[in-house]
Amino acid sequence: RDVAPARPGEFGALRIGAIDVWPPVVLAPMAGVTNAPFRSLCRRFGAGLFVSEMITARALVEGNEKTLRLAGFSPEEKPRSLQLYGVDPRWVGEAVAWLVGEGHVDHLDMNFGCPVRKVTRRGGGAALPLKPRLLRNIVRAAVGRAQGVPVTLKFRIGTDDAHTTFRDTGRIAEDEGCAAIALHARTAEQHYDGQARWEAIGELKALVRG
Repeated sequence: RDVAPARPGEFGALRIGAIDVWPPVVLAPMAGVTNAPFRSLCRRFGAGLFVSEMITARALVEGNEKTLRLAGFSPEEKPRSLQLYGVDPRWVGEAVAWLVGEGHVDHLDMNFGCPVRKVTRRGGGAALPLKPRLLRNIVRAAVGRAQGVPVTLKFRIGTDDAHTTFRDTGRIAEDEGCAAIALHARTAEQHYDGQARWEAIGELKALVRG
């Protein structure tokens, strides 16, 4: 509370596709936390982008009532940012097409960073980059159906120290036309413990063009 707000011109806006995020501070997606009321509460403190909690692609396409409710935005939310989770290119592509076609979103974030065991044991979340061909197909399906809505990726260093995937994931995101990437600089094995490896962020930044 003792830190003064950023002054105009002190920092540049964060650009994600055609969206200028100001101030360049993003509320990360958190399952079970970042619903519309929570995002509305956080907006009072002045961040620039607020990402929804994780929305499952197949459940969205099949019209699951709870998923549709979680994917909703309050009227004053702008830009509308949704995080999408999926392990099948077909469902991801159809979910993106529906979200964009109905005008529900201004930004889509793909979740490849979830470390929760019930997700990774099914090959999803942070485990999915272990299958780079599948990862590429999912990202391609999302970007290809997004009609210009910017798609971003969130991912981790890897599943553990013996299986690091962040470099290949970053390259795939760039190759397939993602607008930006975000690296949680821990492994899935670490969950949210230990020290983040900031040097990995620097390495990834140097590896991709952005």
